[in-house]
Amino acid sequence: MVSRRAGAGAGWRRADAILRSHVYDLGREPMSEAAETRAGPPEPSLEDLMAPTRQPFDLDEALRAKVDALGLGGTIRSLKEEGYGYVHEVAEPGIEIRVRETLLGLCAEGEGVRSVGSAGANMLLDKDPIIAEVVLNPKLLAVVEVMCGKGAMISQVAASVKPEGGAAAGLHADQNWTPAPFPVHNQLVTFCWATDAYDKANGSTKVVPKSHLLARHPTMEEIREEPGAIATECPAGTAVVWGGSIWHGSYPRSAPGERVVLHVTYSRLALRPVECYDHLGEDWLADKPYEMRVLLGREDFLNTTEGAFGGGAEPLMRTFAWAKT
Repeated sequence: MVSRRAGAGAGWRRADAILRSHVYDLGREPMSEAAETRAGPPEPSLEDLMAPTRQPFDLDEALRAKVDALGLGGTIRSLKEEGYGYVHEVAEPGIEIRVRETLLGLCAEGEGVRSVGSAGANMLLDKDPIIAEVVLNPKLLAVVEVMCGKGAMISQVAASVKPEGGAAAGLHADQNWTPAPFPVHNQLVTFCWATDAYDKANGSTKVVPKSHLLARHPTMEEIREEPGAIATECPAGTAVVWGGSIWHGSYPRSAPGERVVLHVTYSRLALRPVECYDHLGEDWLADKPYEMRVLLGREDFLNTTEGAFGGGAEPLMRTFAWAKT
């Protein structure tokens, strides 16, 4: 029998009461419909907090109903079995044209970074209203909840433009800052919203089906040989989606024209610091050792206002290397 110190039961009951009074303010005025929308769903009960962790793809009734209503059953099955899938008819026909024009304009304005053989822009969430519209798309958010749980966050919103002759990208898993073996619960989910036809000649994403089941990064030999890699193929207006563990890259573009894609990545809420010290600037850090910069996340590539490549390649490579220790 587990022993309990005197008064522990009363202490737990007090904590329960505090939690409940905090979560459910019975004296508050009823909210308007607009306020309810902004406030989000009801807060979890104490029973919810103490419930066993749901395992991957074990959907509760509400999420299952949402997936079925949005016609996403096949997408979820493919993500579970193959590691990737497609979200068809993401929005009304023609919106991909608006997205394409917006992305090309943002890249032309130099809103992001450029690399050899392609153009890109990042930190796009607030650059045009249509970007936020895509990020909040109900089909995407339903898949996000399946793959990353409730409370998932935007990790990256970026554009890529690959012209004829644009280079390939090598195999990798997006969970590059997660040590292997990867956890059972998926950490990231990425959508590539194709604004034109997506196939090998057009430089589409390559994937290695079922590689997510290996729960590790590809080796150098596997990156060179690309065993089992195939091209993703879909019409414009479709989003290719994959989890954080699957090996993927992209093919070079041999066809005329440009591949224009909106990349949106979401991540689990876990592992964020409890306290935020973003207000501590370089003046405060001036007389502190290097270790303080590391402890505040100033020496990796994550959670910056310049996006993934704003600090150059060094912080990114450093982050990936540290994650393997």
